Amino acid sequence: MTYVLADLHGYYDKYSEMLEKIQFSPADTLYILGDIIDRGPDGIRILRDMMLRSNVIPLLGNHEFTAAACLSWMLNDITEESLASLGPAQMGALQGWMNNGGESTFLAVCGLSREEREEILEYIMDMEIYAQAEAGSRAFLLVHAGLGHFVSGKDLSDYDLEDFLFSRPELDRQDDSGQYLVYGHTPTRLLRQQMGKPPSDAIFCWGTQIAIDCGCGFGGRMGCLCLDTMEEYYV
Repeated sequence: MTYVLADLHGYYDKYSEMLEKIQFSPADTLYILGDIIDRGPDGIRILRDMMLRSNVIPLLGNHEFTAAACLSWMLNDITEESLASLGPAQMGALQGWMNNGGESTFLAVCGLSREEREEILEYIMDMEIYAQAEAGSRAFLLVHAGLGHFVSGKDLSDYDLEDFLFSRPELDRQDDSGQYLVYGHTPTRLLRQQMGKPPSDAIFCWGTQIAIDCGCGFGGRMGCLCLDTMEEYYV
């Protein structure tokens, strides 16, 4: 079976419970659509578990992208002196990361050895920004945030990184490709409100769009979708 998760935001307990709930096995494939880290306490723990599983495929989220900008200089010892020596650009990146929930990840990274930090950075840098999958006679495009500046028929190579990582869903987009777009990033409770529906922390499907960020990082649930059966799972 092929499954998708998104926006785990450091909640290892829910991640672990979800793997048990779907009875995840070596024969299955799990795509995680970014924002694995930050906000919750155990993002690094989730990443290290994922690194041991060849059938878990991570996609880059805006939180991993932001963290990577700081991890490159965090390979060395992190001390008051080293932090004080950061230039304006580095300090700006660090402050931006902290303001967006990065403190828990920063503290976890501080407790790692240099070798462990290098492994985490390499894993993040190797993440793809999108994936395409076929399951249950359907075709899917998997991304973190959706597709900003969407134009039907536009080649994926013509989209910018920001379109994949930071955009907000275009709820009225029309896509005649027959491919379903699956993404996280924007909690489904907000999307439902934008469309005049009662807010709910549940997977939201309309047209060829499927939003799966069920607000785990904001006190909501973690939602998982099986692409073969379209069955939904929650913890």
